[in-house]
Amino acid sequence: MMDIKELSFNRSNKKIINNISVSFNKGITSIIGPNGAGKTTLIKCMSGLIKDYDGEINFKNKNVSFYRSKEIARLRSFALQSNEVNFPFSVKEIVGMGRYSHSDILSSFENEKIVDDVINEFFISHLSNQNFNTLSGGEKQRVQLARVFSQIWDVEDGLLYLDEPISALDFNHQVKLFNLIKSKIISHKWSVIIVLHDLQVASKFSDNVLLMKDGEIYKHGKPNEVLTKENLFDVYETPIKIIKTDDLNIYSIF
Repeated sequence: MMDIKELSFNRSNKKIINNISVSFNKGITSIIGPNGAGKTTLIKCMSGLIKDYDGEINFKNKNVSFYRSKEIARLRSFALQSNEVNFPFSVKEIVGMGRYSHSDILSSFENEKIVDDVINEFFISHLSNQNFNTLSGGEKQRVQLARVFSQIWDVEDGLLYLDEPISALDFNHQVKLFNLIKSKIISHKWSVIIVLHDLQVASKFSDNVLLMKDGEIYKHGKPNEVLTKENLFDVYETPIKIIKTDDLNIYSIF
């Protein structure tokens, strides 16, 4: 699905990403690590927001630089941390922006039906006509997530990038988000790459975990292989206690 070969990126003479090679497949891959590890920079390189990197990024066996912008927009979508909008768009207009790349291949009726379906799935139908800028932080995050989901909602083998998507969500909506992601992986075979800080969430919902430190991959594999006391101590430089329950690992510094 997504293959990275010898990826490096420098900014102001500082190496942010250092010679990373990794492959991402279907399911959920969580990228974790301390602040400054290079997580967001990596996802920006993969999503095309950063282009002046060294190395090679291939999506579906094709270099991402060879895709036309609308062509790749129909195959992958991404949500970054900022939720701000400078104009008074309604919630439905914001979500509808995700369908722009499909406007010349589907009818307006078909695209609007998808927008309505996504709005319902994110439980924001009661906000449809409300000015986006009047919403709470959590509501804004849900609307922006709905927008990026709508972009590839009907796409088989779609690729979704999410950068800290649960930072403003309450527990109920975190669970709903990951249940929706799981359902799209099953129904449409999506690959989802998520930057997370919450080790519990990464452990419970990820198929694979990519642990980063100092712009490099420290460990990549199944959650139980990556999220060990030894690995986490080396990366976070803090003793972390792991309490194992039947269906959840609890990570604590106390």
